[in-house]
Amino acid sequence: MPNTSTSVRLRVLPSIALVVADGASAQRLAALGGAARFAGADQLIGAGFAADVIVLCPRDAAEARSWLRTLRGNPRLGLRPMLLTASYGPHADALSDGLATSADEALQRADELRARWQALDRPEPIDGDDRLLTFLYLHPEYVLEPVADASDERDYYYPLADLYSLEHEDGFALVSRLQQRGLLKPVRLVERLHVCPGCASAHLLFNELCPQCGSIDIAEQNFLHCYACGNVAPHEEYLGRGGLICRKCSARLRQIGVDYDRALETMTCKTCSGRFTEAEVKARCARCRKQYPSDALIERRFHSLRLSSAGESAARSGSVGDLFALIDEVSYSHPAYFAQTLNWLLALNRRHPEVHFSLLALKFSNLQTLAAELSRSRLARMLDTVAQRLRALLRGSDLFMRDDDSLCWLLLPQTAAAGLAVLRERIEALSAASTQNDGRRMEMQIASLSCAELDENAGDASAVMGRLRGAFD
Repeated sequence: MPNTSTSVRLRVLPSIALVVADGASAQRLAALGGAARFAGADQLIGAGFAADVIVLCPRDAAEARSWLRTLRGNPRLGLRPMLLTASYGPHADALSDGLATSADEALQRADELRARWQALDRPEPIDGDDRLLTFLYLHPEYVLEPVADASDERDYYYPLADLYSLEHEDGFALVSRLQQRGLLKPVRLVERLHVCPGCASAHLLFNELCPQCGSIDIAEQNFLHCYACGNVAPHEEYLGRGGLICRKCSARLRQIGVDYDRALETMTCKTCSGRFTEAEVKARCARCRKQYPSDALIERRFHSLRLSSAGESAARSGSVGDLFALIDEVSYSHPAYFAQTLNWLLALNRRHPEVHFSLLALKFSNLQTLAAELSRSRLARMLDTVAQRLRALLRGSDLFMRDDDSLCWLLLPQTAAAGLAVLRERIEALSAASTQNDGRRMEMQIASLSCAELDENAGDASAVMGRLRGAFD
C-alpha cells in the first residue's frame, strides 16, 4: 500500500510539459527527463494536459512564434510560464518567460505563478484587457517591450497586446487604454513615431510640394535681384557674353552687394512657374495612399511598460474605479478652477451681455449597472469609445470636469444657445454609438443652459450648477 503522505506530495508537485519538434536538438533538456513530452503546441492542447510550466524546443524562430501564439491564445494554458531553450528573436522572446536553464528553475517559475494565482480575488479573466493585466500580475518580472518589425505597417508593436486584443483592434489601443487608466507605467521610451491619421500606418512618404499648385515637380534655383531696376529673375536669365547683365534694364552686374544680391526665392515650380522660398511638406501614407500636412500626423510613443501598483490592485480584485480615468482624459480641469472660471464668465456676461457661454451637465445614468453586469475590459472599451468621440467634439477652450463617477460638466465659452443645441444633439448621439452587439449601451442624461437663460438673480457658480444638478432628481 503506497504511503499516503508521499502520494499527496507528488500530486501537488508542478507538472512540466516539454514540447520538442522533430529533429530539434534537445541535449540541454536531459534534466527534464520526467516531463511529459509533446510533438507540438496543438498536440499539447489536444491532450488536455494541465501543465504548470511549459518548456519549448522548436526548430526555428517561425515555429517558436507559432507555438507561443497558439499556447498564449489558449484559455487553459495561456497564462502559464512558457520557457524557451534558446532565444528565437524579439517576437518569440516577447511571448515567452525567458530561457529554461534547468529543471529546478522551471519548477520554481511554476511555484511562483501558483502562489500569485491563489492571491487573485476575482473570476477567471476572459477578454483582452483583463487577460493582459492578469498575465502581467502573474509574471511580475515581465516587461511589455515594443518590438520593431519593418514588415509591419506600424514599425513597432506589442506582440502580447496584439494577441490579447480584439479581432479588429490594434494592440497599441489596448496598451494605451490601460495606460490611461493608470494600470501600466512606463519604464523607458523606446521610440517616437508619427503615423497616418487615417490608418495608423507608420510607413509614410514625405514630399516637398509647390505651395501654389501642389505639384511635386519643383527644383532649387538661384535668383538674382538687380539693384538698378529691382528685377528678380533666375541666375540663367542674367548670363550674357560679357558676364551678368540685367535683361530688363541692361545694367551690368559686376559686384554682389553693390550691383545685385541673391533674392530670397530659392525654388521654382516647373508646372505653374511659381517661385517660393520654402516648399510645402506633405506626408503620403504608403498603405492607404492618403496625403496629409505634416502637422496633421499623429504622434505615437512606444514605451517599455510594466504593471503599476494600481494595475496590481485591479488585477487582484477586478475593481472598476480606474475606468473613470478614461473619461478624465477628455480634458480634465480641477473643480476649483472650473468653478472659478464659471464665476468669472457669469460676472463678465452681466457686464458685457455680448460675451456668451453655456454650461452642460452630462450624467452616465447606467454606468454602475454596466459595471456590475460587464467585464472591466468590455466596459473600458465602451467608455473609451465615448471618451474619444467626446474629445473630438470639444474645442481647446472648453473645460471638462468630472464631479463624481457618473456626472460630468462642460463649460463652453463663446457658445450661444444655437451652438449649445448642436453640441447637445451630437453628445446625445454618443449613446447610440456605444451600443454593443447585445444591445447594451451607455445611457446618458443631459441638462444644459445658455447664459441667455440667466438673470441677475441666478447666483454664483454653485447655484447655477445646482440648478442643472436638480434636473436629474
